[in-house]
Amino acid sequence: MDRREFVAAGAVCGLGLMAGCLDDALADVTSFSATPAVVADDALEETGYAYQGTEEVVETRTVARQTVEATNFASEYTRTIGILSTVLGDGPAEADAGLFGVATTPQVGLLGEEFNPVAELSTAEIARRVESQFDEVTLDNETVVDERTVESLGETVVLETFEGEASMYGADDIPVRADVSKFAHDGDLIVVAGAYPDAAAVELFQDEPEAERIDTLVAGLEHDSDVTLEMVD
Repeated sequence: MDRREFVAAGAVCGLGLMAGCLDDALADVTSFSATPAVVADDALEETGYAYQGTEEVVETRTVARQTVEATNFASEYTRTIGILSTVLGDGPAEADAGLFGVATTPQVGLLGEEFNPVAELSTAEIARRVESQFDEVTLDNETVVDERTVESLGETVVLETFEGEASMYGADDIPVRADVSKFAHDGDLIVVAGAYPDAAAVELFQDEPEAERIDTLVAGLEHDSDVTLEMVD
């Protein structure tokens, strides 16, 4: 599982694949930028997740015969535990117990036309992006197996859960879950995605289910221009 790929292609839900067509006849470029979102330090301390950095993704498309440049941000978090190699197989001494990403993209409108490809993605399509970031994983991204709500940024966020199986940490057929959601806040569209093994053997060595940690991360989101960032390529 590649951490950077999870953020760029999973949590961002395909922002890197959304490059539009440039209209060479137009010289002016209208620029829009999302506000970055991160998880508050107290939520990270409570869950044991670690900040891995924030990536800036710039996309250009033509909307209403105007060239539009949109700046998006994706922040990534991981949690590792050493017991995974013991309970799941002959994998590394430490391995990811959970991955979490939050991406922001500006809601842009010009002359009645919207520029926000992420807005058209369903949670199933977001889950499909997450699926591609695991080694040999298959998610049933057509069926929502669970749904729960979390209060975040003054909004009620609906997290939908998809499940499947994966080969990881030296073992096969490991149950995995992916929690995904998207919601609007302060002029941006925010996408969150969490992925984690759902094996009973792993849960035995944890003080709380990984889904509860994901809830805490979502509840602890900060979406503000003053947040502290560590930018990565």
